[in-house]
Amino acid sequence: MNFKGEILLAAAAIALQACSNYQPRVYNEVPLAEGEEVVPFEDFCYFDTEPNGAAFKVIGKVHLGGNFYGSANGLLPGFEKKVKARGGNSIANFKASQRFGFWPWRFIRPVVSGDAIQILNANGKSCEELGGRH
Repeated sequence: MNFKGEILLAAAAIALQACSNYQPRVYNEVPLAEGEEVVPFEDFCYFDTEPNGAAFKVIGKVHLGGNFYGSANGLLPGFEKKVKARGGNSIANFKASQRFGFWPWRFIRPVVSGDAIQILNANGKSCEELGGRH
């Protein structure tokens, strides 16, 4: 491969990586206060950033894509199942979008991503009071 071909290949790889909807974040994990107990959070919440006023810990990145045309809302039940299987009870840094691919059957496909988190104690607040949505 010549030098121009290598430059073109590198530019294409950078352009494709820029199409990703997931942007990693640095979280200020909120630990439990001394003497505070872990209280299971019953609701599954989607946060654009992170929960406000709740003790939580970050478990890791979760990503799910559909194989065919459709809405990202159709992926949410499977996405929740994947997060719960990793030990999370909510998702932070949530993004839902449509991706473009090469193959005709995957030309436009839905993708959801975010960071699985475990809310340790919500102090009696609901999902909406923490800044999330169902």
